[in-house]
Amino acid sequence: MAVRNVIITSLFTALIIVGSFIIIPVTVVPVTLQTLFVLLAGVLAGRKTALTSTSLYLVLGAVGLPVFSGASGGLAHYFGPTGGFLIGMLLMAAISGAAGDAAMKYQNEDQTLMKKGLVILILGSFAATVSIYLVGIPFIKFNLDLTWPKAFATAMIPFIPGDLLKLVVVIIVSNIFFPRVRSYLAVKDE
Repeated sequence: MAVRNVIITSLFTALIIVGSFIIIPVTVVPVTLQTLFVLLAGVLAGRKTALTSTSLYLVLGAVGLPVFSGASGGLAHYFGPTGGFLIGMLLMAAISGAAGDAAMKYQNEDQTLMKKGLVILILGSFAATVSIYLVGIPFIKFNLDLTWPKAFATAMIPFIPGDLLKLVVVIIVSNIFFPRVRSYLAVKDE
């Protein structure tokens, strides 16, 4: 892995960790900024970097470092009510990263995104956000023995406004920084 990729991967891992410390308790699953930084890792740096930084975050938490929400860690988190959302971050990273990689093909000469590239980022970020629910909601339903309506009411409905806001932030930030991050990563280290 090139030095520039290591730097960007480390930066996004650190941002995901910081995002886990910003907590708004809503239900069993707290609102944090982890998913914002997973999405940004994907759209700005691509699938490989997003998966690597997210995986590193998850491994650090699994070995017991206090990187998860509430400054906690340990393998038990993967078997608790929020375990599906932790695992779903990998799917989120893969989808947002694939969208970022696809959008890279639609840049103007000044490396800004064309409308088609921006649409790819918007749709990809939305799909990535939905994907974390595809893993998290069934996990919380079976873990807490909830009905499907109760699982949706507990693990999705309260988070929709925040997720929409995160999507807006991701698109605004990516529109500004996408060309800079991609050109930074494109330079080959000596």
